[in-house]
Amino acid sequence: MKALVNIMDKIIFAALFIAALQVPVLADHYRQYLTGFYDATALQVAGYESLARQFGYASVPAMLDDLRANNSPVVRQDAEQKALTMRRLQDLETGLTQLQTGNYFSRAWYMFNPDRFDVLKRVGENFAPSVPLSPPAIIYSVVVAIIANMLLWTPAWCVRGARRLRRRPQHAA
Repeated sequence: MKALVNIMDKIIFAALFIAALQVPVLADHYRQYLTGFYDATALQVAGYESLARQFGYASVPAMLDDLRANNSPVVRQDAEQKALTMRRLQDLETGLTQLQTGNYFSRAWYMFNPDRFDVLKRVGENFAPSVPLSPPAIIYSVVVAIIANMLLWTPAWCVRGARRLRRRPQHAA
């Protein structure tokens, strides 16, 4: 029975280790996806800046404020969409900074946030599992696999410890 438990422990650890190895690779794919989206959005915002300069506005927000005051609902709606694009660009900058400079735990926290599930799903469609070769990625994966393995086996260890305590002979005082 003990041999079977040891084999199961090794299989579970290996599966956790392989799964943890995928997080650094997925973070790299996610960063590449965001970089493309960032570049496209930055081009749009650059067009807004050019338009604002062309028509003598001090900044894009000043131009958008003027467009929001327009009588035409389509112009006001267009201003809101431009403002949304500018906010999206700021969010993308924040995300790219997190994915480029953060540790693997913060990268995973960023990627697996439920608010970004749609992006993660699109990244996952083109994701191919592989093994990262960088030492930090391997160390991260080993640490995560050890911690997850310990958390999975903790209930069994507690039950085994409780059984040992019950079986231990009681000393008469």
